Amino acid sequence: MIYGYCRVSTDMQECSAEAQQRMLKEYAARAGVELAAVYVDEDVSGSIPLKDRPQGKLMWDALAPGDTVVITTKDRAFRSLIDAAATLMRWREYGVKLHIIDFPVDLSTDEGEMVFLQGAVFSQYERKQIARRIRVGISHRKKSGMPYCYTRPWGWVRSGDRWTHCPKERLLGDRVLAMRKEGKSWYAIASHFMNEKKPIVRKKASPYYHQCDIRSLAAAAEAGYPKIPQAAWLRRDTAQKLSEAISPGSPIST
Repeated sequence: MIYGYCRVSTDMQECSAEAQQRMLKEYAARAGVELAAVYVDEDVSGSIPLKDRPQGKLMWDALAPGDTVVITTKDRAFRSLIDAAATLMRWREYGVKLHIIDFPVDLSTDEGEMVFLQGAVFSQYERKQIARRIRVGISHRKKSGMPYCYTRPWGWVRSGDRWTHCPKERLLGDRVLAMRKEGKSWYAIASHFMNEKKPIVRKKASPYYHQCDIRSLAAAAEAGYPKIPQAAWLRRDTAQKLSEAISPGSPIST
């Protein structure tokens, strides 16, 4: 049997599931064969080995000696040299063939295998270069105080390519600090704002603040609202110091 496989991790039209399935059907029509099934993994990263993906595993389990797997491009099935090499070796030993539409090389031969693995080496190197460029870009944005991820830091809102103050959320942070100084627990503060029904600012999609939101907002307010997400600056020892400053004797994790 002949099986088709697609993977989609972005909403780019040229990589869409529909586009890949159309290419597979066109290939089958030209070759005069019929696809027994087409397996599609949506919103799945290529870093996950093929046999560990939801649909990839189903296809892997359905394969039998003599079957053929058809993919549009090698990066739709493999992003790791190790995964590509291991899968190709296992399939060759098991009698399963692999055909890549944009890679017109017979992978069942030793020469074809060599060319395929060389291509996988260059692809892996290219991915590492892309990752390095992304890290450099993020580092520059961090140092410049510019937004560099989708996580919004407390007390700030995104305005174009810059962070701007969020007065309403900072006012809420001041209220949290004041209530902590009065001796109120995190649960009591969270319940207080929940009972207001319409909090001043929503941090998340939830219509109210959770206890963990209240704690992190208080820590951000005490630290002066850093322009980077809490996970990057709040550590256990820092949290303890902030807790003692807000309410002596009351750990911030309570």
